[in-house]
Amino acid sequence: MTTSAPRQARAIERREHLLDAAAQVFAQRGYSDAQMDEIAAAADTSKGGLYFHFPNKEALIAAVIGRAGDILRRRVTRAMTAAGDDPVARADAALATLVNTLAAHRSLARVLAAESLGSSTTARESVAKIEDEYVALIADELRAALASGRLSNLDAPLDPELTARAWVGMVRSLLTAWAAGRVSAPLDRIYPELRRLMLRSAGVPLESNHLATHAKE
Repeated sequence: MTTSAPRQARAIERREHLLDAAAQVFAQRGYSDAQMDEIAAAADTSKGGLYFHFPNKEALIAAVIGRAGDILRRRVTRAMTAAGDDPVARADAALATLVNTLAAHRSLARVLAAESLGSSTTARESVAKIEDEYVALIADELRAALASGRLSNLDAPLDPELTARAWVGMVRSLLTAWAAGRVSAPLDRIYPELRRLMLRSAGVPLESNHLATHAKE
């Protein structure tokens, strides 16, 4: 039991190192052009060592995207908890944390952006699952905000699901352009304007809200 714990810790550390290297190569080359021997070289290991942990490239991209989802989930959960009980503040914290976290992990932002429309069915489905998770999460907070009367300045009825999908889509579009280098300004300068547009669309008085900054572990 005692001797297996350090061995297990080393195995986890090794796997994380391989995923870091894979994320960098996938970000630079894309899934289709990336080769397992390139990833092995980037991780300073043999091709056999890489295959020991991941049987094929499909399994490797799925693990990279899955880990990105885990990182986002942990940080978003923490940020929403810190935001308190106000559903609008919780939704605001979730979206800001998505942006801030991916801004700090540009290679992951590039992988998620590229593989959402890439050639790997596994990768596309994995990215779509992450996006759907946040659409559902934001929609739940918008429903709670409507039920509590928090969104009282609406000109027309608000559809929580449609609004949540639009918000997450706007964030994805911004991150995709930024990750591809089509947007040169820092995200912390661009996102506040996007945030204002999103909150206005739900009739939220901007002066009563704050930009969430809970993005660090």
